[in-house]
Amino acid sequence: MPTRLASGSQPFLEALNELFTRSFYSAAGYVFESQPYAVAGDADALDLISQMRRDDRRHAQLLSGVIEDLDAVPLAGAFPYWHLDLNYLSVPTLAAFVVRGLEDDLQRYDAALAVMPAEAVGARATIKAIRLEKEAQLATLRPVAAAAQARESAAAAEKVAARKAARNARLAKEKAAKEAAKKAATAKPSAKPAAGSLDPREPGISPKERARRTMLLKRGGGASAAPAAVAPAPTGAAAAGLDPLEPGITPKEKARRQMLAKRGGGAPAAAAPAAPAAAALDPNEPGISPKEKARRQMLAKRGGAAASPAQTAPAPAAPAAAAAELLDPDEPGITPQEKARRTMLRKRAGGA
Repeated sequence: MPTRLASGSQPFLEALNELFTRSFYSAAGYVFESQPYAVAGDADALDLISQMRRDDRRHAQLLSGVIEDLDAVPLAGAFPYWHLDLNYLSVPTLAAFVVRGLEDDLQRYDAALAVMPAEAVGARATIKAIRLEKEAQLATLRPVAAAAQARESAAAAEKVAARKAARNARLAKEKAAKEAAKKAATAKPSAKPAAGSLDPREPGISPKERARRTMLLKRGGGASAAPAAVAPAPTGAAAAGLDPLEPGITPKEKARRQMLAKRGGGAPAAAAPAAPAAAALDPNEPGISPKEKARRQMLAKRGGAAASPAQTAPAPAAPAAAAAELLDPDEPGITPQEKARRTMLRKRAGGA
């Protein structure tokens, strides 16, 4: 037979319905509905919480029987943790949540026992038994949850330390690279070795590199203070060894060699080769262009004017007389300009 309660037992029935709701929608049951993030070390905590979920369902059935024995209807209320968002959290976090739920349940069981009527003897025994099991669950789960949280904190600290070490190593490497680049940029290379070892006419180099090497060569030549360094006169050797009329060279190279030849002719040591150059190039050679013909004539005149008194002393009029005999102004087929030139040469030879 159901136990009849006095008219003032409504708070006790409300407390029983609240305990029934918290057992039916328990914190341990919510852990497996929130899809927790679990790792290999969480197996013990998950097994313990799963056992607690089964015990909570059994407690809900016992509390439902107690309410029915009191001639009342079990009423499951709203979910107690509806305001919490516990999805996809780690198992140590959810284990701590279950521990707080058990502590709250124990306080509610004590409150229900405090307002329980004296005639509900069977209900008191059932509630005390459920409370003892809840207390045992709390004693078992609390150290497991604390160990899981400590393990999670240590793993997180280890990951943070590893990331910091990797970041510090990367920053140190970047700093060392920047310092090395700064030292390389501020270092001043020696100009003399660069001028002597880098050829401005090396094939395949860019125009910018050619100009840089030329400038280094000039700086290296101008910085030498010893008189012996300029004694061999490299320009004269270059003028003697490079032929401006060599077939296949570019106009720029041709002009450069001509300039080297002129500079070599102006030096005191290279004054003698000017006359052989003028004699070796015939202005009347067949097939040459008018420009080349005029150039050879100019070289012949410069060679005759630059000769020393010792060279011109033996027979100053002999080259002119020979030229006057070889070049006939009345030769058939010559141009009027050539005829006038030979006539002028003959007159100059006669005047000399």
